Amino acid sequence: MSNIYTLMSDIDPQPIKWLWQQRIPLGELTIIDGDPATNKSSMMLDLAARVSTGREMPDGTKGIKGSILLLVAEDSIHKTLPLRLEAAGADMSRIAVAEKPVTIPDDLDSIEETAMQIGAKLIIIDPLMAFMGRHANGEQAVRQALTPLKAFADRSNITVVMVRHLNKSGKSQSMYRGLGSIGIIASTRSGLLVGKDPKDQNMRVLCHVKSNLGPLAPSMLFEPVAKGGAVAVEWRGECDYGPDDLLADHKDHKAKLEDAKDYLIDVLSIGPMAQQDVQTTAAEMGISWRTMERAKDILGIKSRRKGFGPGSQVLWALKQVEV
Repeated sequence: MSNIYTLMSDIDPQPIKWLWQQRIPLGELTIIDGDPATNKSSMMLDLAARVSTGREMPDGTKGIKGSILLLVAEDSIHKTLPLRLEAAGADMSRIAVAEKPVTIPDDLDSIEETAMQIGAKLIIIDPLMAFMGRHANGEQAVRQALTPLKAFADRSNITVVMVRHLNKSGKSQSMYRGLGSIGIIASTRSGLLVGKDPKDQNMRVLCHVKSNLGPLAPSMLFEPVAKGGAVAVEWRGECDYGPDDLLADHKDHKAKLEDAKDYLIDVLSIGPMAQQDVQTTAAEMGISWRTMERAKDILGIKSRRKGFGPGSQVLWALKQVEV
């Protein structure tokens, strides 16, 4: 038999292990979707703090102790992030953060090296699109980026949780509400959704929308609270809300423009992008080029041609990023 094939009878089955029972598996990719201002990042830092100290998970199940690697693009690592982690009760000596921009999969070797050095059990990428760079455009490019990340998680038994914004498309199925290609959630074994409690806008709901490894876990309530000059979360137990309840209030009007703005902010926050790649993604997202250009004007995005002749290209960049 060829050396690239193995008989199933020769494979030793491995049990499924969990960072958080039923919800977040070890050695796999998990996605957490949610709108801005739903405290999904604060919730993830709460889970990171629990892992850093080995505390139990929010539902009372046994926790797992280990280090955490944070790839964050929206929180200041010198201001906001330390306050949030301290408010969550984290062991700061077990948490490492990337100080320079990295992209996936281009910098996966350095990510893997750091994760192994610190004994990581959890890597958080928040928001995912900010770290995908040129691989954020198109299902094939997304799969090319996430396949090696998935392989790394599997062989290292490290959990990778990716945080993502929702689009505004108004589609009814929660699986298709995350920003970007469907290839993102297809690469994961577990998908979670964070939204506001429909009856109490001060409360948040964590809802399980996808699991390839077992039954969906019950939804849980948590409340964002002020603590030590930062936002922490306090868990309030299980609830009966499902994804339809959390997504019911999304409107179609201005949805495409908002999707275009969200996408451009996410992908250009890491650096300039070729206009041709933006056009490709606009088509895949069902966004007209006119709408994408309108979003560009609203956000004050700059464009400039790089090079001359047939090999030249137009680059888009946020104001603070030089083209």
